[in-house]
Amino acid sequence: MYRVLIFLVFTAHVFGVTPEPDTRESAREEKLRSALIDAFQNIKKASGKGGLDDDLASDLIGSRIAVPHLTKTEKTTADSFDLFADDDGLTFSEVFGDVETEKRVSSTEKSHNVQHIVKTTKPMEITTIKPNAVVKTTIPVRHVVETVEPKIQPAGLNDTVMLGLESMLRILDSEILMQQWDKLKNSVTGDCRKNLQEYVQGLQERRLWALKMEDSSGRYTSMFYWGNNYWTGSAELCSILNQHHSTQHAHTTQNSSGSQIFSEWRQDVSVTGDGPPFSTAFFNVRMTVSTDVAEIIKTKRTLHLGLCLPRTCSREQVRQLVDNVRAPLLRHKVVAVRSPQLGGYSYIEDPTFQILLGVSCVVGALLIAATAYDMKIASDVRARRRRVNNMAAAESGHADLRLNMNGLDAITVSKGKSMYNVNNNIAINTNNSEERLTAETASTDEELKLSIWSELLLSFSMKANILQIFDQSVGSDTVPVVHGLRTFSMLWIIFGHTCIVVFKYADNTALRAVLEKSFWFQLILSAVYSVDTFFCLGGLLFSFLYFRTNAKGKLERLTKGRPKITAGLFQFLGLIGYRFARLTAPYLFMLGVVEVTMKWFAYNAVFEPPAHDHETCPSYWWRNVLYINTLFPVEQMCMLWSWYLSDDTQFYAVSAVLLILATSHFKLSAILTSVFFVSSLFTTGYVSYSSQHVPNGEDPFTQFDKIYDKPWTRLGPYLVGIATGWILFKTNLKINMSRVWWCVGWAVCAGVLLSLVFGLHGARLAGVTAAVFSALSHSLWAACVGWVIIACSTGHGGWVRPLLSSPVLYPFSRVTYCAYLVHPVVLRYVAMHLTHPIHLGELLVFVLFLGLAVISFFLAFVISVAFEAPIVTMLKIVSPQKKPHRV
Repeated sequence: MYRVLIFLVFTAHVFGVTPEPDTRESAREEKLRSALIDAFQNIKKASGKGGLDDDLASDLIGSRIAVPHLTKTEKTTADSFDLFADDDGLTFSEVFGDVETEKRVSSTEKSHNVQHIVKTTKPMEITTIKPNAVVKTTIPVRHVVETVEPKIQPAGLNDTVMLGLESMLRILDSEILMQQWDKLKNSVTGDCRKNLQEYVQGLQERRLWALKMEDSSGRYTSMFYWGNNYWTGSAELCSILNQHHSTQHAHTTQNSSGSQIFSEWRQDVSVTGDGPPFSTAFFNVRMTVSTDVAEIIKTKRTLHLGLCLPRTCSREQVRQLVDNVRAPLLRHKVVAVRSPQLGGYSYIEDPTFQILLGVSCVVGALLIAATAYDMKIASDVRARRRRVNNMAAAESGHADLRLNMNGLDAITVSKGKSMYNVNNNIAINTNNSEERLTAETASTDEELKLSIWSELLLSFSMKANILQIFDQSVGSDTVPVVHGLRTFSMLWIIFGHTCIVVFKYADNTALRAVLEKSFWFQLILSAVYSVDTFFCLGGLLFSFLYFRTNAKGKLERLTKGRPKITAGLFQFLGLIGYRFARLTAPYLFMLGVVEVTMKWFAYNAVFEPPAHDHETCPSYWWRNVLYINTLFPVEQMCMLWSWYLSDDTQFYAVSAVLLILATSHFKLSAILTSVFFVSSLFTTGYVSYSSQHVPNGEDPFTQFDKIYDKPWTRLGPYLVGIATGWILFKTNLKINMSRVWWCVGWAVCAGVLLSLVFGLHGARLAGVTAAVFSALSHSLWAACVGWVIIACSTGHGGWVRPLLSSPVLYPFSRVTYCAYLVHPVVLRYVAMHLTHPIHLGELLVFVLFLGLAVISFFLAFVISVAFEAPIVTMLKIVSPQKKPHRV
């Protein structure tokens, strides 16, 4: 029977697709229809099964067949068939078993039982003529039928067969809300239930405002297996629904618009039409999802679902509502619910914000007053310079007498007084009411007295501080290459942190797994070594400046006449106090900024904050101020990136003892330094081996709390810097080296650096090998940085020296400390103001990095002028060695 059927179908297809005149075509179509009807009647008689009911038949054909109303006698089984076509000819598929008669379901639910994917290739209109009825079909004749196996039918949902990932990953949408509303309404109470009832009715009535609410809610769209865990919807659309816009206003805007395309588009966007009868709020629901079907989700995943719901619903009610939803396939558990509209935090009432505001006002007033005072002094100096020129010329009687007054540009601070020095031999007398400037008095030294308070006020002069930051002159006995190393290392840190943050809020986070396999991506993963560069530079500058200052005898002035132990103690307290005063002012300010901003983000941002500083900073900020926060668990750390400041300050304290001891017992100091260095290496190796730490390029921050941020594992690079500074001091920046040796040194240095950056690409270390790499890698990096500094400072740097010593880099180098403090705040600010995940690409990451770097350095410049530079100037004023204040 089936062979006869296939032969008839094939014959009909051959004759049906051949172009013929209209009369012959009508005859062939009639024969084809008669053959199909007879064939199906014979099949049903042979199988003993009845025909399909009318509802299911109409749903199968769907929008392709227009079926007029037929009487009971006209309802035949001739049209109750499933007709599909492929490229090879007509095929038929029986996909239905016995139809339930006891439980009648809707035609839509029955159509879900059809396990076919239809691909249309060539439509062909078919007209069936029957007595008293005309059935016109537009069913495509050429189709491809693909049966989906196996059917995914979760327990309890046997009446639903899911096709495609979109139907499987449903959690809470309009259809589920309407179907389960009778049960879900018990999860909410009060006005929330009332408004949700109105929302459900609006969906049933297809009200525009209800459809917009559904449109602004999140759902699965795509890229679930590409790392899209953010189904956020649109918080902006949900918020805009609270603004009631009339249709008439939209038409008025349309008529006044100059762009026809824009005018047509405005008719359908969110700002047109009436809003809902209640206020809306956007809720971000963080939940864990899993399923018994391992082929879909192998492990538990965290999803972020955005929902636009009535504002009268609280976060707890939304949690209960979503928890009680019966999803078709997924099992979910709500972890947290956040709502930007509901908020819950007012920064105006926060004492931390009030303190920040007060400090900012005071500092701003000091900056303005000091700058005005500085400009007044500069104006007076210029006026006096002109009077000196005029009076000297008149007294000499020679019109062509010229005095070189270019030296009148400094205030030399000395014991609370300032002297405007004109070429070191012309002084200005301001103590007499009648000023007399003659050639005779021009050769005397008289002082312009300024109180210590005036000098401290001038420390806040924006003019002087800006000139100091942008000053491109350095001393001949300094190490200018550190400016380039600082700047490039800071950019490397910003680049690494940018990649970490943006990948967290991307809809294609799995892209990182692909990029990590790239050879050049190791440049980003190896940004951890930039911190070792800063450790090395810190130790180098401390050692070099300390030994040079001690050699000039300046330290003896502070401790002269005191026992060595007492003198050493005074030196230690002075060094620690100087560092604490210099670092703490901008650090404290940024601690307050981080606490306030993270509190606001935690309550008002769509996305979850990357850290819990809003919880840790109010409780543990004092650890940051004492620079001991790395001695506690990382979960309790406020301002996570401050671990570097804590370690660096602890290294500074240990090194201060070693350097003070080196002035009187150099060998003992050297032995202790070596012991500390070797102990740090062995400690790092032991911790790595015992914790089974495996260094790899995919996650350089593994074991962060055990290895990465602990001072006993990061001491090595700082001690390498101490040794490098001592070498530069002892050689006085002069080392004679043959061309062969410095070429060998550069080759070895480049090889080690490249091996550390790219060596882990494709490598898998374990056991002792992994422990050795963890122990030596950071110190080896610092040793190579030390070689670069020594080579460039002693005339063997080649093209590297002018690159790292470029004066253009000096201003950026001087604000790297503030840039380090502020750049993560800028990153978080940008990320927390997003309402949608970022779709990352290689070019986009680079563009984000450039923008964030520019903003970070600009804000660092502002903070340095306001906080860091005034403190540095005041420390110079109160210290025994004072430098002139530039006018």
